[in-house]
Amino acid sequence: MSQKSSLHRTIEILKQLNDGKKLCVNNIATYYEVSHRTIRRNFELLKDIFGDFMSKEGDCYQAYNKLLLEDVLSATDLMTLANIVNLFGITQKESLISDKTKCLIEKSMSVYDFKSRPFENIQNQAVIKKLENAIKFNKEIKISYQTNRDVTYANFQPYKILFLNENFYLVGINSSKSQFEFRRISLIIEASFIKKTFHTDKSIISFIDSIQTPWANYNKEQITVRIKVSKKVRRFFILKKYLPSQKIVHYFEDGDIEVQYKVSNLWELEWLIIKWLPDINIISPRNFKKMIAKTLKQKLNALTKR
Repeated sequence: MSQKSSLHRTIEILKQLNDGKKLCVNNIATYYEVSHRTIRRNFELLKDIFGDFMSKEGDCYQAYNKLLLEDVLSATDLMTLANIVNLFGITQKESLISDKTKCLIEKSMSVYDFKSRPFENIQNQAVIKKLENAIKFNKEIKISYQTNRDVTYANFQPYKILFLNENFYLVGINSSKSQFEFRRISLIIEASFIKKTFHTDKSIISFIDSIQTPWANYNKEQITVRIKVSKKVRRFFILKKYLPSQKIVHYFEDGDIEVQYKVSNLWELEWLIIKWLPDINIISPRNFKKMIAKTLKQKLNALTKR
């Protein structure tokens, strides 16, 4: 069987557990053509999200509590799903969403309203459908892309569509340059199939799973960033993860905290540092302080010139 995305595979495993089936790592790994370690991570993910709902005997798992769909899809998930449905103009005929899930979306919207929504107006529906098809069947495509000054062209191996920083991105390999790239979906003018397929690279799939921002760099060593957050604003960092890699590693006696991030590019954290100045201090790396100081100086100079 061809490999599926980690999310798709995990949901299918959850459905089988919900049906009362006993699932063994060896059989599932063989079925999905992935490693035993990958399947164990899928089971651990389910346990982390839904708690203690399944028993483990050797390398086999079985649910002793059935999860309801309401437990699986939180209000935030439903609103995100509703936004994607609206953005991409999925009609009832085309939608893969079940009637029960649609009812849950409507129910959640009567109680919750999330104002931070994607601001991009996704209008190129024909392009979206081609991208989905290319990703699903590992087809290489030629894309026309609108830059600030001109339209550029590239042969592209598309891996996934990501939603980051309120924008949709196509990520994959620009085979014209042999490099990993992010491409804004709203700036792709045209996509056409070329008679060529590609084999997915496991290292690229792993990198995509770890992406936190559009400034992430493929094949770059992770940088550990340590910051000291004052007690005045520490509650915001305790209550919210600004990046998935965020960890609180130390509580100081004066009430301050030390927060750690792992990134592949320091630009991934520039916005956060500037936002919370002067109530945070960069502990390491040292060159990050110089980078922030340079950015602030440029912004100040641009402001005073006007």
